[in-house]
Amino acid sequence: MITVISLPTRLVFGPGSLDRLGDEAKQLGQKAMIVTYPDIRKVGLLDTVMNKLKEKGVDSAVYEEVQPNPRSSMVDKGAGIVRESEIELIIGLGGGSAMDAAKAIALASSGSDSILNYIGKMVQAKGPVPALIQVPTMAGTGSEMNSVAVITNWETHEKSVLFNSAISARVAIVDPELTITVPKNQTASGGVDTFSHLVEYYLMPEAPIPMNDAIREAIIRMVVKYLPKALAKPDDIEARTQLSWASTIAMSSLAQLGGTAGAMTCHGIEHAVSGYYDVAHGAGLAALLPAWMRHILPVRKERLDMLGANVFGKKDGIAATEEWFKEVGMNVRLKDFGCDPELADEIADNALRTFPQVGAHPRPLDKEAIAQIYRDSC
Repeated sequence: MITVISLPTRLVFGPGSLDRLGDEAKQLGQKAMIVTYPDIRKVGLLDTVMNKLKEKGVDSAVYEEVQPNPRSSMVDKGAGIVRESEIELIIGLGGGSAMDAAKAIALASSGSDSILNYIGKMVQAKGPVPALIQVPTMAGTGSEMNSVAVITNWETHEKSVLFNSAISARVAIVDPELTITVPKNQTASGGVDTFSHLVEYYLMPEAPIPMNDAIREAIIRMVVKYLPKALAKPDDIEARTQLSWASTIAMSSLAQLGGTAGAMTCHGIEHAVSGYYDVAHGAGLAALLPAWMRHILPVRKERLDMLGANVFGKKDGIAATEEWFKEVGMNVRLKDFGCDPELADEIADNALRTFPQVGAHPRPLDKEAIAQIYRDSC
């Protein structure tokens, strides 16, 4: 097996690292656009960021129309503004939605095509792509360190994954202090997202992958240990720092060290769910993951036992995961978000259409299996 590790993004990490934003930005462009959502302005962070850019002579515009599960229509509108304003640098400021939107806007701005034309295939940029800086304000998606974005076509309810090397950030500034004011429900949702990024891959291989297993187990343990601490004491900077490290590593190539296998197929199912119901990503994963684990149990019991023993110090990995979800307030069901069990077959069709990587699942994950996981999670 050949493993390719790519780390094109320069990572600036640590409490107070936001102070480096102006210096990093001025090396990449004089005209910047900050891609974010209105809440960032409300907490005062947007003004702070704009002032840091201004101090270094970088002019900045703001595009704050990002919403959860970012829409392709919003991306296309933002891309048009970038082209018209001749923006040189795009700064994603926020959680995964803002960072994914920044990536997609940068790519779509290279030409006049809709971002939808880039999904599902490695379409080359039509022209120059603005430089990207990502500044996450919560720990969870790890979008700052990869070339992946998830975009929703709300008209068709298709939430799809965009892969393109042109959307790797030049710089990621990960300042754990920015995550302190994140509400508890979003902190918990982000922690579950990180957990799921790691666990889904961890449960894929049949045979041990000693180095990679050890790396993923160590990072999962950090999430399991520090998420309750951050929820109990939001200004615990040590807990916030460890959760930020876990989030950043989990979705970068660093998590593939030692080899890996399979795909995040639970994510594929959740994308189909939130494409219909606008469910917060981490919450959707929390609802689906136990049923997804039970589906995999007949062919990966040994891996699930490893998860229980090596991460939780318990015998049953599924039960331990559910107990931890309860501890962090994420023992949720899809019905809590208005999801209708009657749409199980439609959701399954959507997942198969928008996430072809389900074929990398170690047990057949066909329409019937996906529909049953959805029903069992409601």
